[in-house]
Amino acid sequence: MKIKNEIEKILHLGDILISFGDFLENNAQLVPTGYVEEFWIEELKEKLEKYAPNDKYLIQFLTKIPTLDEALKLSLDFQIPLHPQYLYFWDQISTEDLLQIIQPTKINEDSIEYSIEVKNILEKLGVPHRMNNTQIILEETEAKIFFNLLFRNKPQINDSSVPQIISKSSGIQIKNKFSTSIGVRIGRPEKAAARQMKPPTHVLFPINDKGGPTRDLLKASRQDNFFTNIFNRYCKECNEPSIGIKCSNCGTKTTIIYRCNNCRDKLETQYCEKCKRKASSHSHQAFPLKAKLLQAQEKTGIRAQEPFKGVKELINQDRIAEPLEKGLIRQNFGLTVFKDGTVRFDATNSPLTQFKPSWIGTSVEKLNSLGYMQDIDGKPLTNPDQIVELRMQDIIIPNESARYLVSTCKYIDTILEKFYEKSTFYNVKNTDELIGHLIIGLAPHTSVGIVGRIIGYTETHVCFATPNWHSAKRRDADGDADSIMLLMDSLLNFSRQFLSDRIGGLMDAPLLIQPLVLPHESQPQAHNLEVVKFLPLEFFKSTNNQNKASDVNCVEIIKSRLETERQFYGYYFTHSTSSLTTSKSRSAYSTLGSMLDKFDMQIKNAELIDAVNTSEIVSNVISTHLVPDIMGNLRAYARQNFRCTACGKSYRRMPLIQTCICGHNLIATITRGSVEKYLKLAKKLVEKYNVGEYQKGRIHALSDEIDLVFGKNKGDQSLLTDYS
Repeated sequence: MKIKNEIEKILHLGDILISFGDFLENNAQLVPTGYVEEFWIEELKEKLEKYAPNDKYLIQFLTKIPTLDEALKLSLDFQIPLHPQYLYFWDQISTEDLLQIIQPTKINEDSIEYSIEVKNILEKLGVPHRMNNTQIILEETEAKIFFNLLFRNKPQINDSSVPQIISKSSGIQIKNKFSTSIGVRIGRPEKAAARQMKPPTHVLFPINDKGGPTRDLLKASRQDNFFTNIFNRYCKECNEPSIGIKCSNCGTKTTIIYRCNNCRDKLETQYCEKCKRKASSHSHQAFPLKAKLLQAQEKTGIRAQEPFKGVKELINQDRIAEPLEKGLIRQNFGLTVFKDGTVRFDATNSPLTQFKPSWIGTSVEKLNSLGYMQDIDGKPLTNPDQIVELRMQDIIIPNESARYLVSTCKYIDTILEKFYEKSTFYNVKNTDELIGHLIIGLAPHTSVGIVGRIIGYTETHVCFATPNWHSAKRRDADGDADSIMLLMDSLLNFSRQFLSDRIGGLMDAPLLIQPLVLPHESQPQAHNLEVVKFLPLEFFKSTNNQNKASDVNCVEIIKSRLETERQFYGYYFTHSTSSLTTSKSRSAYSTLGSMLDKFDMQIKNAELIDAVNTSEIVSNVISTHLVPDIMGNLRAYARQNFRCTACGKSYRRMPLIQTCICGHNLIATITRGSVEKYLKLAKKLVEKYNVGEYQKGRIHALSDEIDLVFGKNKGDQSLLTDYS
């Protein structure tokens, strides 16, 4: 971060590690691996087993990087390739480039000098160098590598590849450090936020348009005659409508009154014998909202704050509403309700198989009490930096999620005590006390919640859990965002009767709860995860042969353990990491505000990266984002609705009287500014970058079309990027 503003060009973006399981899942052909440290270690193992199985000096290099002198000696003595630590991208330069490299202006074993003309070649090789006016100088390790490979015995240029030429002249085998280049792009930014209805709602109670644009129950309750479409539940003793099974006034069990939509008779059964048709269980009726709201405030001891948000209409078949007390308590703790009566938090999925206690902020003593007694090597867990295997249904959630769930715990305890008149359950005051409690994980478009246990937190915006747990939700563990909710919240507040009776209405709801995760019931993608400590030499050779992933049998995967005891534990890893997070816990994409800021950052990065064609990036953004956005907004403008500034009522077309039925003004929901918000940016890009005449023509044609619809614009507002 210290040199961030001094970077002129990024020559190499580094290596990317792709799981063997990803190739296996897609039945893809393996690509040749670059010559990496793991490959070298496996080749050294093979030589040691054959020639020096008990040589302690040589065995140390299985876990220790040799010095350059040691690496050269190992290569010459055992005829194994040069260690990757001292390997450059020799396969990325041509023989013509090599010819220039072997002609320095000055040479000795500790220093080699070149003219400025070879700088580009050295950059392709990935060789660190120092510039002194018009001279390029290699020093210390770099000079010594060049001296031993290129100048002890001068290479003879021929039709062979550069690594082959150097291998022959130096007697040291040079492998390809470069493997395969791939393009990557962000799929979706990480997410951690409360799941809310649109717009956010405190209680599932219908008020139509009586509450104004904010759907405020307090505003609606001030009306003299409040009518709403609600479930026909009445208390015969008090002779007034009720929300609950028991009357909130007298405690008497309430009854359901059905009404025939044809003859309008009130019935005690759901079938009208007179009309031979089904009667409705709900109707548009007067409801004493003000009295019920006051009663709810007295019962909970909580005063409603404006706006106390309800819904316009209920979506369930019988129009069953929630008790107002639950909404008051939610508002008091800063929570909102989802369509099924639960309080949820969304977070992006991320698979994890091992962790360190220090990573998740949980003490060793607390983990011991949760059953974590040993580390992955079977040693007693006593140190926060020991590596521990994550249990099948344990999860690590974002700190932001933890704080939200603590508020949810307080909400549940309050409704248990004040509404149900029972004892509290959670008694959680902070996130530390939330550790060990059970939650439900639920994926969109599914109806089965998976039980999990919270064991720690991170500053990331993802939910860490085992691949099998994520997969049990019927989701690929690759960045999808799923919901988590407290188990007690689902058991206490969820109701199928709140859900819509339309197609898809039962999706995204915990209709069933699965208490145990059995790996053989998870999706096949999770079964393809490799669970080995290291990849064998046979595997590396298979990549060089470009075998089909399904033909490789030397790597153990979860699938080979199914229906055995070891399907639950012993998931090893090939590469360790120092932390779950980088210095920044969130990506820039999720922290930058506007689309303009994000795009500006993308272009700046593209111009820094040597491998990226900035004009191509700009052309793709214009064709996939800016043009569709401008065209879509222009189309939406022609189809827009008009909204009342007072009651919020929406009109498909402007009425002839030019006002709402309530007498207030109507305004357009889409303005010229929203239609052309990216137009000036697009114009600037097509002039600055070489995107082709077609792209330029599209943008200027859209500009003319907008002018035809709105008229000529007198002046454009300046963009911040205009001054960059």
